[in-house]
Amino acid sequence: MDFYTSDIMTGSPKEFKTETQKMIYERLENDGIEFTRIESDPGISMDDCLNIDRAFGIDTVKTILLTNRQKSKFWLYVTHARKPFITKEFGASLQIPRVSFADEDLMMRILGTAHGAATPFGLIREEAKDVIFVMDRDVAAREKIVITDGDPCGFIAIRNTDLFRMIGREPILIENPAIIQL
Repeated sequence: MDFYTSDIMTGSPKEFKTETQKMIYERLENDGIEFTRIESDPGISMDDCLNIDRAFGIDTVKTILLTNRQKSKFWLYVTHARKPFITKEFGASLQIPRVSFADEDLMMRILGTAHGAATPFGLIREEAKDVIFVMDRDVAAREKIVITDGDPCGFIAIRNTDLFRMIGREPILIENPAIIQL
């Protein structure tokens, strides 16, 4: 079965699937931030990401919401789509105890997204004001990245500088020593 990706588009979609997605596009438009977007089948697996990469000509990234054992601290981590994530290495790079993946209820409450749709854009939400933003150093050095628009079927290519300006913060940069899985 073929993986569907639309042609590259500009501007907001005609209809929004979630309030977070609506908030993201309103903010992009109001701030005058240039972006391109595609719609696709749900981009969940590594193979899906390769199809999205081909549509944009830019590598997608993986966005992960992490929490401590007490579920009282949160980290939003943006890394390579094809690098394995190892919690021990992440914690060591930030000198924090081990973390785990936030469950879907926490993702909905904090980012306003379901699994498969975590996005740094979620950091514009009031509920995410205390989330620590972390990014791989080499991902931050890219001119543009591809991230979800708050829905697993919507992807946006945006300049990192515009993303940081829109969400009002710079990430903590770390090195991800894992090897890319192709």
